[in-house]
Amino acid sequence: MTSKSKGGRAMSLVEIFRFRNERIKILHLTWIAFFISFFTWFNMAPLATTMMESMDWLTREHIAALAIINVALTIPARLIIGMLLDRFGPRIVYSSLLVLMAIPAFMFAFGDTWTQLMISRLLLSSIGASFVVGIRMVAEWFPPKDVGFAEGIYGGWGNFGSAVAAMVLPWFAITMFGGPEGWRYAMAFTGVVCLIYGVIYYLFVRDTPEGKTFVRAKRTGAMEVSS
Repeated sequence: MTSKSKGGRAMSLVEIFRFRNERIKILHLTWIAFFISFFTWFNMAPLATTMMESMDWLTREHIAALAIINVALTIPARLIIGMLLDRFGPRIVYSSLLVLMAIPAFMFAFGDTWTQLMISRLLLSSIGASFVVGIRMVAEWFPPKDVGFAEGIYGGWGNFGSAVAAMVLPWFAITMFGGPEGWRYAMAFTGVVCLIYGVIYYLFVRDTPEGKTFVRAKRTGAMEVSS
């Protein structure tokens, strides 16, 4: 598989494994951030049955409601994150989002009431805005002829985080942590990963390649439309 790169040369799939290339390194660090976002965002579904067994008041109707709440703030959060992105750049915004979203991940993991579960899940739904940040970061680092290919890697590999959550979190809950509360620690683990990687991302990425200046918005506000 190839993608046209700068100067007309085809960018091959093999090139994405050239980790010494800074833009390739940024691509990998960014799709991993998106992967972790999805890993954390969809940490409930594979553990829902165990949750109901642990909290006898929790029903399938509650789980269904939480699944809806899990995406409730995603679209408005993307609008807000988009404005912050234009002002502060993808490095700070992605790092901050990951670190902040660890908080509702912990809240949900150790929540005991419907109100706690509902509010923490609602806040955690904002992590879906991470998609917007990575798209901007990739666009800053790759030329127009390569950006579609690079964003395909970012989106495709990043989305796999939800599948990995479904595969490994039950194992963590049963084998690694064990006991009736094992599911809580498995969910909290996703928050720990989110928190740590937010710091890693801040330390190891830049908004733009050397020699390119990130164009920041002068102010954050609604788009004005005029004739």
